[in-house]
Amino acid sequence: MSLDPVELLDILGNENRRRILQLLSFRPFYFNEMAKRLDVGPKAIIDHLEMLERAGLVECYQEQGRRKYFRIARKTVLEVSLSPHSYGVRAYLSEDAPGREDANPARDLKNLREELAGLEQKRLELRRLLEQIDSREMEIKRIACQAVQGYAENQLEAEILSALFCGDADASRLAEKLEMAEAVVADRLKQMKDRGAVHIADHKWSIR
Repeated sequence: MSLDPVELLDILGNENRRRILQLLSFRPFYFNEMAKRLDVGPKAIIDHLEMLERAGLVECYQEQGRRKYFRIARKTVLEVSLSPHSYGVRAYLSEDAPGREDANPARDLKNLREELAGLEQKRLELRRLLEQIDSREMEIKRIACQAVQGYAENQLEAEILSALFCGDADASRLAEKLEMAEAVVADRLKQMKDRGAVHIADHKWSIR
C-alpha cells in the first residue's frame, strides 16, 4: 500500500484522531465504547474512523455477532524533518518481526520488562547516532546554501539550485516544490542550462 506522508500528516493534525489511535494502541475497541471513553459523539467517532480506515491506519473486524471492532492495521512510521535549509516528510510501513519459536506467554513480566528496557537503550543509542548524522547533514546543506549564491544570478536560480541539491527532479516537480508556475521554472532552467549550471537527462534536471 502506498502511503502519502502529507495526507497522513494532515490526518494526524486532528486531536481526536490522535486520541483514537492512542486508545487503539492498547486494544481493539467498539466505536460506541470509544465514544464514551473519549467523550466524543458516536457520529464524530465514526467519521474519524472512516478517515483513518481509508488511510490504512485502522481496520475493522466483526466479533460477537455483527458488532464491529476497530484496531490498528499495521505499524506505520511517519517522519518529519525540518531545518533552516530543508523540509521533508516520509511515511513507511514497518513489518512486524516474525514470532519466535521460544515465545512463552507465561514468561516472567520482570524479564520481559528488562528485555524491553534493553531495546529502549539501543533505540536511544541509535537516536543519538541519527542526531549526529542530521547535524552533519544540516551543516552540509548550510554550506551548500552559501555556495549556491555564487552560481545563481537571482533568487529564483538560488532556490532552484537548492532544490536540485537535494535530488534530481523534472520541471513539474521543481515548480511544485517551489510553489511557482511550471513555465517560469522551465524557462529559468533552460537559461541555466545554457550557462552550464545545470543539465538534463531522462527529463530530470540536476546540478552540473
